[in-house]
Amino acid sequence: MKQQIFALVDCNNFYVSCERVFMAEIRQHPVIVLSNNDSCVVARSNEAKALGIAMGMPLFQCQRLVEQHHIAVFSSNYALYQDLSDRVMTVLSRFTSTLEVYSIDEAWLDLSHVPAEKLETYGQEIRRRVLQETGIPVSVGIASTKVLSKVACELVKRHQVFQGVLNLFAWPEKEVDAWLAGIAVEDVWGIGKRSAEKLRPAGIVSARALKQSDHAWIRHYLNVAAQRAVLELQGVSCLPLETRKKPRQGIMVSLTFGRTIEDLRELEEAIATYATSAVEKVRRQGSRAMQVSVFIHTNPFDRRVPQYARNATAALPAASAFTPDILDLAVALLHTIYVPGYAYKKAGVFLSAFQTQEVIQTDLFGLFSQERYTMQERLMRVVDEINETWGRNTLCFGTQGMKRPWSMRQLRRSQRYTTRWSEILTVS
Repeated sequence: MKQQIFALVDCNNFYVSCERVFMAEIRQHPVIVLSNNDSCVVARSNEAKALGIAMGMPLFQCQRLVEQHHIAVFSSNYALYQDLSDRVMTVLSRFTSTLEVYSIDEAWLDLSHVPAEKLETYGQEIRRRVLQETGIPVSVGIASTKVLSKVACELVKRHQVFQGVLNLFAWPEKEVDAWLAGIAVEDVWGIGKRSAEKLRPAGIVSARALKQSDHAWIRHYLNVAAQRAVLELQGVSCLPLETRKKPRQGIMVSLTFGRTIEDLRELEEAIATYATSAVEKVRRQGSRAMQVSVFIHTNPFDRRVPQYARNATAALPAASAFTPDILDLAVALLHTIYVPGYAYKKAGVFLSAFQTQEVIQTDLFGLFSQERYTMQERLMRVVDEINETWGRNTLCFGTQGMKRPWSMRQLRRSQRYTTRWSEILTVS
């Protein structure tokens, strides 16, 4: 039986790279991208990392560095990032028949069809084609298991000598172990900081030490995920490619407001907007929700104002993916927990208790109408298709409001060059 070969393709500093695709003047310039409401750093160019800007650092803490080194600062442009991610994944799909999209900037490819002696050349061709067709630079790690391909990708990013591609599949085990000794155990995929703290007293501080440990003891001492990580480091493949995403068991939409809200009407708009977004995701995965939860709270970091936090949960009469059903219940729940006089900073909607759309559980009393359900399903399909074709919120519900002054701040957002006709790149 032919041994499986995995390639992990990881986009380099993805959010920054997306901004650089359309701005040649910042390609050799330090760049950072901010989180929601322009608060913290969520992406950095290598130049910004070299200046000491850490991931998650609040903007106000690095403002001096920004001004001193003229760092380019951007708000997160999620529409642009998702579109470029889709384009990268389309290019990658041409290199294999089996592809697992792991995140917005990572994907695993099955390269078992590629001869061992051509793997590195194949990896370089993947890099060249992705860069040529999307403008996004990527790193490629090739190995016999997923965890080892993660290790390979990490080494590629740390050491320029590999020129963007590392094929551990071709390396002798002793050479692999030598490099594993330089990787901290918490950096191994499937371990993390908490597990690493438990492993240190046992002398397991590096990826090599973890590989050489007894996998059965690791399972007893930690968990099965850590055991799989050990076996994968040893070259035993335990994690197959998942070409179909598993449906989520719960979907949360929660954002911090661009400013505090005291007015109930504005809170209703926010909750309605979040509920609409959540139920869209529920439909996208072919599910219906049975349970709705809503929460609101003030800013816990601002001790100058009175604090308040509350949540409420209720079940629908029948599982639904019909947006008005979710909206009505979410807004009703908001009314049960809202207390006037507080400056609310964040709210969220959580949908759970999912059922598949393929199976309809009716009730004993004849309240469920198959005809009404079919009409609702068709209506939502039309709304989703229009919004997908013409842009998010082309059709929206009145409860969501129109101006939405509470929306998150994106004062430094670049143009949505690939998804909005009005913001398409122009050359003068």
